[in-house]
Amino acid sequence: MVDGLRTPEDDAEENLGLSQAYRLLVQEVGQLREAQKDIRKKLEKAEAARDLVRQLLSTKSSIDVQPSPSGTTVSLKKKKPKRHRSGSQTAEVISRVKEILQAEGRPLDRGALLEAIQKDEFRITAANPARFIGRTLWESVEFIHIPGEGYWLKGVDLLSQKS
Repeated sequence: MVDGLRTPEDDAEENLGLSQAYRLLVQEVGQLREAQKDIRKKLEKAEAARDLVRQLLSTKSSIDVQPSPSGTTVSLKKKKPKRHRSGSQTAEVISRVKEILQAEGRPLDRGALLEAIQKDEFRITAANPARFIGRTLWESVEFIHIPGEGYWLKGVDLLSQKS
């Protein structure tokens, strides 16, 4: 400034400062977006691990610790699976879902399974039929839950079904 008046050099310095501030902010936004992507990936992995552990716990497994000559052996000991009476609603749902999944060849969520069961004109008498299906399959040792995809038959290779 000369005599209280702005000079072109003053304007150029101010624009240079704003340009530099803008570049720094653009760079920071880019870095934060990359960090956000990394956090999302880590969160997805952590949620998948949590779901897997929850599923392992829900299979009614307990830890079996046995002393052995080479040290201590730790293993999962499964409890006896629930048996369902032939003709019961639970047994019927399990039977129908097996058929549906084999025919479909891919995992289905409980809503899609409910629709398929209802197409066969079988009515589930539970207050919340979709929840009944989900709980029945979750507790069954014959099915696995694949997060984000739905339920699938335990021991059946999903990749061979897609071919």
